[in-house]
Amino acid sequence: MHIAGQLNWINELPAPARDAIRNRFVYRDLEPGETIKESGQPAEGMYQVQSGYIKLLADRPDGEQSLLLIYIRGNSFGESTLIARRPHHHTTIAASPARIGFLKQNDFDELYRTYPSIPEALCRKFATALSSMIAYREKQNETTVAQRVALVLRNLAEMSETPQIGGRRAIDIPITIGELSSFLGLTRQTVQKEISLLKRRNLISKSQGAWTVLDMALLRTLAPAEDVPDLLT
Repeated sequence: MHIAGQLNWINELPAPARDAIRNRFVYRDLEPGETIKESGQPAEGMYQVQSGYIKLLADRPDGEQSLLLIYIRGNSFGESTLIARRPHHHTTIAASPARIGFLKQNDFDELYRTYPSIPEALCRKFATALSSMIAYREKQNETTVAQRVALVLRNLAEMSETPQIGGRRAIDIPITIGELSSFLGLTRQTVQKEISLLKRRNLISKSQGAWTVLDMALLRTLAPAEDVPDLLT
C-alpha cells in the first residue's frame, strides 16, 4: 500500500544527462493547495519535486477527487503525457509549501533524443509503475482492512522527512481521513474506526492536524514490509 515512494530516475542518470536536465529546469515555489496542473490540460512539460509534498488527484463521477499518490522530494511526474502527446489525466496540487523544477516540452524532447539513458530510465520507471499497480491490486485481496490502514501509515511515516526519536516518528506529510479513505477505496467511517483502534493501542496520535506514530516497531509488526516496487506514475 505505497502512497509515496523514493523513486528518483533523474538522479540515477549518468552525470552528463542528469546535469543537462537540471541546467534547464525552471523553478517554482508553491503554497499549500496551489494547483500545478489540472486534468484535461495539455501537457507543457515535466516536473520534479525539489522540496515539500505534491498530491496526485483523480476526478470522480460525483465531482469529488480521490487521492492517488503523494510525490516526495526527488519524485518526477508528467513525463508520460509528453511522450504520449496527450493531455494530463490527473490533477496535481501542493500538499505543503513546496518547490518544483519544470522542464519544458521542447527541452525534454531534445534531451530525450540526445541522451539514450533518459528513455532507458523512463522505460524502467513505467515498467515499475505497471508492476506496482498489479501488485497493489493483489495486495488488496490478501490483507485485512486493519493491515491496509497500518501499511499506509507506515509508508507515510517512513517517507516523511522527520527523524525517528526513540520509537516515535512524526508524519510531516499532510493527509486527512478522507484522503486516506479515498486512497484505500474504503468509507470514511471504516478508516476512522481503524484509526480509533490504533489510537487506543497508543500506536498513533494526532495533534493540530498532524499525525505521529508512537511505536514504529509495533507498527512494522502490524504492517509487514511489502516486497513490491514503489507506485509512481
